[in-house]
Amino acid sequence: MGRLFRGSAARPPHKHALVSAAEEAAGSSSPAPSMALPPLFFGALAALLAAPSTAQPLAANASAAPSGVEVRVGVLLPGRNLRYPWAWPRVAPALSLALEALQPQLRHAGLAVRTAFASTEDKDGACDVKVTLFKATELMKSRGADLLLGPGCRDKDSVTAFAAYQGLPLLRAGPSLMPSNFSSTTVYGGPEGPDLGAFQAQLLRHWNWTSRPVVAVSSDSETAYWRYSSLSLKEHLADIPHSTPRVHEYEQPGEAVRVIQANGRVVFICGSLEMLQEIMRLAQAQKMTNGDYVFIYVDILGESLRTEGHREAAKPWQSKQSRDVGYLREAFQTVLVVTSHEPQTPKYRHFQSQVILRAQRDFGVALNDSLGTLVAGCFHDGLLLYLRALNETLSEGGTKRDTSRILEKMKALKIQGVTGTVSINSNNDREMDFDLWAMRDVETGEYQVVAHYVGSEKLIKWLGPIHWKKGSPPLDNPPCVFDMDDPSCGKGTHSAIPRAPFHPQWGFQFEVSVTYRSRGQHLAEARSGEMQICDHLKGDGYVQRGFSIEDRDLSPKEEEGGPLLTWKKPTMASALL
Repeated sequence: MGRLFRGSAARPPHKHALVSAAEEAAGSSSPAPSMALPPLFFGALAALLAAPSTAQPLAANASAAPSGVEVRVGVLLPGRNLRYPWAWPRVAPALSLALEALQPQLRHAGLAVRTAFASTEDKDGACDVKVTLFKATELMKSRGADLLLGPGCRDKDSVTAFAAYQGLPLLRAGPSLMPSNFSSTTVYGGPEGPDLGAFQAQLLRHWNWTSRPVVAVSSDSETAYWRYSSLSLKEHLADIPHSTPRVHEYEQPGEAVRVIQANGRVVFICGSLEMLQEIMRLAQAQKMTNGDYVFIYVDILGESLRTEGHREAAKPWQSKQSRDVGYLREAFQTVLVVTSHEPQTPKYRHFQSQVILRAQRDFGVALNDSLGTLVAGCFHDGLLLYLRALNETLSEGGTKRDTSRILEKMKALKIQGVTGTVSINSNNDREMDFDLWAMRDVETGEYQVVAHYVGSEKLIKWLGPIHWKKGSPPLDNPPCVFDMDDPSCGKGTHSAIPRAPFHPQWGFQFEVSVTYRSRGQHLAEARSGEMQICDHLKGDGYVQRGFSIEDRDLSPKEEEGGPLLTWKKPTMASALL
């Protein structure tokens, strides 16, 4: 078998950049931290001994380096499944562009970068944690990787723990993960990260929506980017003082609407655009789009705002099949969209076009100019930052295995990459920028950026007003809707969907009380409430039986200020077993 690691060749380096083989063999690498590893590690190591190498070279025609420092980068990404924005055909062109851009500096410093790729997909094309750990072990033990790049799986501990145990830097980009329980050598390069949650938390504080935000997360697909976006969001919402965020995972849009009605008025939605559109159709039917609710759609890669099929740019209310959805345009006046901030510089545009061209040339893959390229750009810039920090470490007499020193330099450096300014915070996370979009033109339904979050400064720059349907932002905890213990609620207009205790076999008793001030509308409102309760029960696996609305003349006391309509009926619901 030929050489696994191929990449940029180097001439004999300056002596300050040289690290002799004897020095490395003498144990110049950083000691591995002491920790207990999960049993999964030992299974992967045992299987590795009998398995052939499956890693593939990035560049097949690179010459070997002469004397100098050889840096081996092991890449762990999904190999063929393009539903992952961080799949290999998207990222490989970006890494090639980074190494080509650095070629003169690498030669001058005497560095040769060899890059090997190993797919993290299982037989069904999904990014698999066990496969990833096996391949990481292979790249480290058999191929001597100095840096791991990837892996893009929904995993927060095993690969990061492996990298930390081996004293290896791990450069991630794409999906953001919850903090690891292990001491970490992981650097997160964007485009999401903790700044997404920090941005959302600032929005909530800005509009005083800190009481009971709701996060609705679709369980539709493990490959979708928003599955990862919700992790950062939930973590930061939980840190808001006096806040009680409600987090729900739903399978059907009707389920999401019921959860929203019963729990809050300020809603973060993480799911596909098709799911969001269906939720808004149902919300429109339930009169939830009159300005009492706000729906914040988390769309990190901006897929909802780009042209696709019949959908025009910046019009997420349109479907791919048809633009004729005027009623949905009206509903979307209550929808805000959060995306990563896409650089508008000529440098990024050139990078984007080169990634698209090379993906077609090298992999036969047709990419578009969406924000998906930003993930590849984050890998590109992360590799630039690592090599810069490595070069400084070597020039000061360190070695390529001096991981803690390299990481400290990465946090101290600030460079200009293709995606903009690259800076790493004290938690090894890149500081990222985000945009908030709103419908600025209600006639055309076109969205525009109304706010820009600057991650390095931790502040929001407002670029334009938001046209609220009722002239001002909705209340996240309106009186007498969720808090029914307030004595003043006996005189106001309120309604509630019951959540009574129930027996798993015999069902439960519930009663509903709805009060209204307007005599003219009470019957229509009551019947709407009846339908909501029936839907709620069916969604929870129950059949509602026997329901009545009492329409009667008012007593003098009720006319004076009490409820105009009392709707109170004990009902037995039996379980569907």
